[in-house]
Amino acid sequence: MVNPSLAYEILLYINSFYFGLFSTCELGALVLKSFLISGNYKIVEQGYILIGRDYGVLIGLFIVEAARLFLGRKGSLSEKDPPVMFSVFLTLPSIGGVLFLLHWQQVVLRIEYIWCTLMLLLQLAEFVFACVFIVTMCRGPSYD
Repeated sequence: MVNPSLAYEILLYINSFYFGLFSTCELGALVLKSFLISGNYKIVEQGYILIGRDYGVLIGLFIVEAARLFLGRKGSLSEKDPPVMFSVFLTLPSIGGVLFLLHWQQVVLRIEYIWCTLMLLLQLAEFVFACVFIVTMCRGPSYD
């Protein structure tokens, strides 16, 4: 049987590096899209409002994901339930932010489909292992 604490910690470690790559690439893609939209005069009227919304969602996602990773690592290393539970609760808005970037942005690039899908897979795997970790921590000690 796989130790859920170890698997969860490994996923958090991988995601901490992928999150840095993801945030840098998404920010660069959004800056690129801002220049592309300002060059296209047909959607300039509504484009600036929607790009501002995309920037807001992206910054919110950065904050929530950083807090989620911090709380998950803290709870996993100290083997305490409350930080991991908060991390699990923060997974839901984080998944929502990635789904927004995947489907409801003003312009979605093809490479963003790959970035966001990988991020969703990592978050879902972390969610599953965090739930298993919480269940194993809530059980009493076994004296076999």
